[in-house]
Amino acid sequence: MMEHSIKAQQYRKTDLIDTTKIEREEVVSDGSEYYKRLIFDISKAEESIDLEVYIFEEDTVGAEITETLFAAAKKGVKIRVMLDGIGSLSFSKKKLIQYENAGIPVRIYHPLPWYFWHWRFTAKSTHLSFFSNIFHLISVINRRNHRKYCIIDQQIVWVGSFNISKCHLSTDKGGGGWRDTAVRLQGFQFDELQRAFDRTWDKQRFSRNGRLRKIDPLIRLNEPRRKRRLSYKELLMRIEQCKFRIRITNAYFIPEVSLLNKLSLAASRGVDVKILLPGRSDLFFMPWASNIFYNKLLENGVRIFEYQHAVLHAKTFIIDDWITVGSSNLNHRSLTHDLEVDAILQTSESKKTVSEQFLNDLRLSKEILLSDITKHFSWKRMLGRLALYLRYWL
Repeated sequence: MMEHSIKAQQYRKTDLIDTTKIEREEVVSDGSEYYKRLIFDISKAEESIDLEVYIFEEDTVGAEITETLFAAAKKGVKIRVMLDGIGSLSFSKKKLIQYENAGIPVRIYHPLPWYFWHWRFTAKSTHLSFFSNIFHLISVINRRNHRKYCIIDQQIVWVGSFNISKCHLSTDKGGGGWRDTAVRLQGFQFDELQRAFDRTWDKQRFSRNGRLRKIDPLIRLNEPRRKRRLSYKELLMRIEQCKFRIRITNAYFIPEVSLLNKLSLAASRGVDVKILLPGRSDLFFMPWASNIFYNKLLENGVRIFEYQHAVLHAKTFIIDDWITVGSSNLNHRSLTHDLEVDAILQTSESKKTVSEQFLNDLRLSKEILLSDITKHFSWKRMLGRLALYLRYWL
């Protein structure tokens, strides 16, 4: 157990959240607080828990989440856990069997073909032969499940950029101090998100001629593929129609030309555009690749900041009064390959929290000026340009 335990029992009665159907929305940007609150909600579950996460580490945070899930399963709570085949490579065969023995089914999304022990933890394509299944896994190897959310009793949902890993804890608690953001939603209608989980769980396919549902006013999903482009076009439209402010916090910034142009045009017409990116990343080359796009943005009046305090992993968008918190990055992967989910904030209080967090982050950041671009080592810029040729995988 971690030194400063984040067990649900730490909550005093005065801290407990009302679990009625009253609509509530709360933004959390501290790792310890996020896990404490999530564990508390899991411990109070009565009927069901659906957890979908990209990375689930077998560290101190993962151990506490596992312990709480096992305890909930013993109470009769129906639990399902969905992990990504690459993101959760460290989730061992032993741990998978422990979950199975505890009565908690785990599914692996697109396991690597050579990880045979993951095969039986994925939704099967029973109509395919053994070799056809291998070919299928190879063909979808670049399509990952990057979503991070938890549905509890179909009444509470956590959505954000936190994985299950101690890297999101502060350094004084043994973590890496990563900057992330999540939102706790309570009492809203989560039908579309629940359907998304069920489709992924059962490996259901969308009909090409199927009718797309209207864009959910609360949850922003990027599936099926047709909807990914619709969501992206909606983002471009909001930037184009923006009147006074754009605030972007993003971990992996490799924008398409259309987005680059919309941001530049917005700044040129007087919109206050600020973009917060990592000064250092968990993918060491990502800042070098992002740097390639700075010139055009800076020349058109966009202000760019690089976070210096720790790894910046949060993904939030502020376009006038439209604010989202979730897992979506501004790179080719998010737009084309990966499953993502974002929550569209509804209350003025939570919107204010995200806006204030952005200002706090700027105080821990360095503004990048045009004169700074030439100071970057040429070999870093060269490697950054090389990375752009690999954008299919980024």
